[in-house]
Amino acid sequence: MAGSIFNIYNASAGSGKTFTLVKEYLKIILSSKEFLPHRHVLAITFTNKAVDEMKTRIIDALIDFASSDILDKKNNLFCQVVDELKSSPYEVHVKSKNLLHKVLHNYAAFDISTIDKFTQKIIRTFAFDLRLPLNFEVELDTDYILHKAVSRLLSKAGKDKVLTKTLVEFALDKADNDKSWNIALDLAKTAKLLVKETDVSFLQDLAKHSLTDFQAFKKSLTKKIKLEETQIINLSKQVLDLILSNGIEFSDFSRSSLPKHFLALSSKKFDINFNAQWQKSIDSSTLYTQKTAPEIAGIIDRIKPELLEAFKLTKIAVYHLRFLKNIRKNTTPLSVVSLINKELINIKKEDNLLLISEFNTIISREIKNQPAPFIYERIGEKFNHFFIDEFQDTSELQWENLIPLVTNTLASENGSAMLVGDAKQAIYRWRGGRAEQFIGLYSGNNSLPFKANTCFLETNFRSCREIVNFNNNFFKHLSTLVFSSEVYKLLYQAPPQLEFNQKSGYVNISLLRLEKGKDKSLLYANKVLDIVKRYMASGSTTKLNDICVIVRKRKEGVAVANLLSQHNIDIVSSETLLVCKSPQVKFIITILEYLHEPSNIEAKIELINYILYFKNVENPHTFRLETLSLEVCGFFERLKDIGFYFSSRTALNLSLYETVEYIISSFELSTKSNAYVQFFLDFVLEFTQKSTSSVPQFLDHYNLKKDNLSIVTPKGINAVQIMTVHKSKGLEFPVVIFPYAELDIYRELDPKEWLSLDDSLAPFTQFLLNFNKDFEDYGPEASSVYYDHQSKLELDNINLLYVALTRAVEQLYIVGNASVSKKGDENTKTYSGLLINYLKSIGIWDAAKLEYEFGFFEKIDNPKPQRYPTEIQTEFICTPKAQHNVSISTSAGFLWDSSQKEAIEKGNLVHLLLSRIFTESDIETTFNRFMYTGAVSSKQKNALLQTVEDIVNHPDLTPYYSSDVTVFNEKEIITSSGKIIIPDRFVVFDDQTSVILDYKTGVYDDKHKLQLINYAEVIEDMGFKVIKKLLVYTNSTLQVKEC
Repeated sequence: MAGSIFNIYNASAGSGKTFTLVKEYLKIILSSKEFLPHRHVLAITFTNKAVDEMKTRIIDALIDFASSDILDKKNNLFCQVVDELKSSPYEVHVKSKNLLHKVLHNYAAFDISTIDKFTQKIIRTFAFDLRLPLNFEVELDTDYILHKAVSRLLSKAGKDKVLTKTLVEFALDKADNDKSWNIALDLAKTAKLLVKETDVSFLQDLAKHSLTDFQAFKKSLTKKIKLEETQIINLSKQVLDLILSNGIEFSDFSRSSLPKHFLALSSKKFDINFNAQWQKSIDSSTLYTQKTAPEIAGIIDRIKPELLEAFKLTKIAVYHLRFLKNIRKNTTPLSVVSLINKELINIKKEDNLLLISEFNTIISREIKNQPAPFIYERIGEKFNHFFIDEFQDTSELQWENLIPLVTNTLASENGSAMLVGDAKQAIYRWRGGRAEQFIGLYSGNNSLPFKANTCFLETNFRSCREIVNFNNNFFKHLSTLVFSSEVYKLLYQAPPQLEFNQKSGYVNISLLRLEKGKDKSLLYANKVLDIVKRYMASGSTTKLNDICVIVRKRKEGVAVANLLSQHNIDIVSSETLLVCKSPQVKFIITILEYLHEPSNIEAKIELINYILYFKNVENPHTFRLETLSLEVCGFFERLKDIGFYFSSRTALNLSLYETVEYIISSFELSTKSNAYVQFFLDFVLEFTQKSTSSVPQFLDHYNLKKDNLSIVTPKGINAVQIMTVHKSKGLEFPVVIFPYAELDIYRELDPKEWLSLDDSLAPFTQFLLNFNKDFEDYGPEASSVYYDHQSKLELDNINLLYVALTRAVEQLYIVGNASVSKKGDENTKTYSGLLINYLKSIGIWDAAKLEYEFGFFEKIDNPKPQRYPTEIQTEFICTPKAQHNVSISTSAGFLWDSSQKEAIEKGNLVHLLLSRIFTESDIETTFNRFMYTGAVSSKQKNALLQTVEDIVNHPDLTPYYSSDVTVFNEKEIITSSGKIIIPDRFVVFDDQTSVILDYKTGVYDDKHKLQLINYAEVIEDMGFKVIKKLLVYTNSTLQVKEC
């Protein structure tokens, strides 16, 4: 490993991480002797935005280095590269000119990508070995596919007896617990386990068990639960009898607490609390009051050991009962995971898909154990240098998959690897990212075969002085207050960041008094509005796009966005960027719904409202009354009176994409560029290329996807940005407002944890349970899981706060809750309580004061102009079919002279028409389609229709156009020798017997017969028995000849 370098950079927020990555990348390619040095460097990061930024910075740096004036002007990056390479400025300048040319002319080898893109590249390379389709598509929306899988499974209810019983019982259990009987949501939540790499090993164990196993297990649990309840009731009654038989009254005990405890249990009240103060001190304190008579007190002291023993036994029994009920509650959802997975596998096969969430598991299982040189050979690259950015967000599986390649590189001469991360910014645990992995690497607590050089980037180049100081002090204080884990505590007790920007900066903490009955969300939004107005009034050069409002939850962002919009303040948020929020897109969807289902009154009313929104109509009320009663054709005919020319018949005869274009054109929805409509058109096109493009299927698809369909805004729009903490990661803003700072760091939504089961619960060894405080008393292993889970919650939620507060450059506003107890104590489980505790610790807390300032409110520096200004597209790119002015000859017959042309054209058209017809009911639809597209003229229609009907109704052929048979029209079949045959019509019966039809023109020829015999041999090799081979001659008279 001589000459190899392995560096780990521990980079806090704003410490120049990207600058360091770019500098090290430039040093490697500028010092390399390779002809295309960038081809042997792989840089991996986690978002496309980060990829784009890194590529742009490297290209920009090379452009600067290659410019003729670089030797005369001061460029910090250029000077550092020259110094660290121990080279001359002129030499670096000349090399940069040469390299810039090579990178731009070999851009495909400029390998900076997301980790998902790199893993996809490896999987595509090994697709044949993995028995995957070479042209598989990557599905990013796993929720959508899982929803389809769950829907498919539920559609089998009523057909599969065991499955039906399981699902019905589950629905009834939910109804008994006062929850919705609809189980689709619960199953969809459980199905997400299938796409989490952390759950794969557990699910493999569960997959060994059948639905019947789970049902038997549930019955067994029910028996154990009843037995446990009976034992608790009996023991409690025995204790009550003991108390009464000794002449002791409930009132003789302190607050009657202990006898009430046993009374509740004897009455089947098993949801009792075990955290009362008397329970915690039951061993050391007396059980009776000071007023209790001495002789009664003596009796209580005498039977105290029995009472304590019974109390402890009931406590153990109650928690074991809750444990069993917890398992039973999760039995049904887990029992169908394997069945959902089967549906998922079928969907992936049918649609030629691979889920992006599968990449790491596939590589781990199939590829990572291959020798590194073999992997490099297959992907066509040999990487000598690795850069991995945002390492704290790398999952264990991703890192394990990269280790063989990184190890191989470090074992070679002059190889290098550089990892950059910050455990304080690890906020993606839910998708596999683990701060502990990065902590283990830079602290040397790992099993890697090579030693790393750890470097700390100590200086904050982003934020002004007061913001850096506030964050240093605040988070160091939190380290002593929040964390139960020493490792996490040390993370935030690291040396403070150094200041680079000497401008003062400004931090403002505002605390709201939230009274009962007031709209809390609106109060926070109003405070944000006040801050925005105050900032905009502070100077003539202030701009809305200086400001970013960072929220924890999407609904908080919606509340702020709504209020700012009401006050005519332009905003950009995930909600405003959603395509489904566009009035034009809503209008298109409503028309499609109405065309699909004319009886849908709700859709019709919405449609009328949208028309009134887009068009200034006289007497809107009269217009509503007139149009509401009209049927479809009459409705759209009525719209001509107000200038909208749209035909429902025309729309229904068009393809889906053309229908949407027709709607946009007819209703003048976009006369100029409209990002929402353009994006929607792209979405429609993508759907039509992947699926059968029927309107109902598209509407279902859109409704599943609409909450995640959003446009991308160009840089430079002058509007307040509103985003979640996760979206803001890696970004910076002159002014940051963080409202709703009252998150409870221990509160979660439906958390779960895996637990091992003992032999008494065989055959299952592990099970997924609802996580709650009861874990602490389920047993030693569960208790360990509980404390580990809680400590990770502490880290993850403090990390979220850290990311939010370190985005600000010049001004930081934090808006929290002023709530304290009557004694003046704050709740240190919440962000607001932690802020109050910090203010107390530095001696400036005043219960009457609601605003605290650090630094000075100064004018914001003007941002640097964009190097590449955004060009705004003003023209709407869409041309309806009617305006194409293109006519395509669809028939080769037009190339021939009259009689020959007519015969060839007729034969070809009959052949083409029959390829679209499966049963007699398809004839009319097929002819309408061909007439509309111009493939069949009105002159040709009657003769062709007569020929087709003669064939379909021919007594020798009618059975083969029935709906009771399976038909394959013109399907390609690959023979064992690799040749492709395409029978015109291949009919399969339920008993696997089959018939082959081939359509011909002209006179009988032996080669026609030989062709059919060849088809039959191939089909029989596939396992079908061919009982008939028919030649159908479509001349002036129809002939059917059996071979």
